[in-house]
Amino acid sequence: MKKQSFLLLVGVLVLMLGAVIAVTLMPASTQTKLEATTAGLEGLGGAWSLTDYNGKAVTDKDFSGTYRLMFFGFTYCPDICPTELKRLTLVLEGLGEDATAITPLFVTIDPERDTPAALKEYLGRFDPRFIGLTGSVAQIEHMEKIFKVYSAKAQDPEHTDYTVNHSALVYLIGPDDKVLHLFHSGETPAEMIALIHQAMQRS
Repeated sequence: MKKQSFLLLVGVLVLMLGAVIAVTLMPASTQTKLEATTAGLEGLGGAWSLTDYNGKAVTDKDFSGTYRLMFFGFTYCPDICPTELKRLTLVLEGLGEDATAITPLFVTIDPERDTPAALKEYLGRFDPRFIGLTGSVAQIEHMEKIFKVYSAKAQDPEHTDYTVNHSALVYLIGPDDKVLHLFHSGETPAEMIALIHQAMQRS
């Protein structure tokens, strides 16, 4: 009897362990994913002033009251930035009428080369709704600091010009200027759209 009880106990423990593993590996729901990713975002953002791609001075308050999808990049970027801008274009298209409530912002991390005119020409290749933002080196460094953006110039020995290594996150910002979510490159346009809709419903 003792042997049978022991085997029964072992079987129960194995089943419990299997259940724990299954729950751990189970894909998180959209709601759980949003809550997990937005945890600790309170320290991101703040007041800023830049120049838009029309040469007009703008501040963060010019966009308050709207949702924003903000991405940091540069016009000389060979692959990451074009890929992200294409993904954001698909997101805007997929949002339909809800896209009218969103302002997509492209902030350069290369202000020495990305003039307002350069940004306007570059973003015109993707979607007319994108607004390009540039500024002085000090202004861009301030943006990188308050949004915790990584960027560093890198010299390619095979070329005379430089490139810029940088983080590639898309910031979803709410009407109250708070960062609601950070999108990573692995998320599909469909996943992004679902999370944006959810954020809109909860704000």
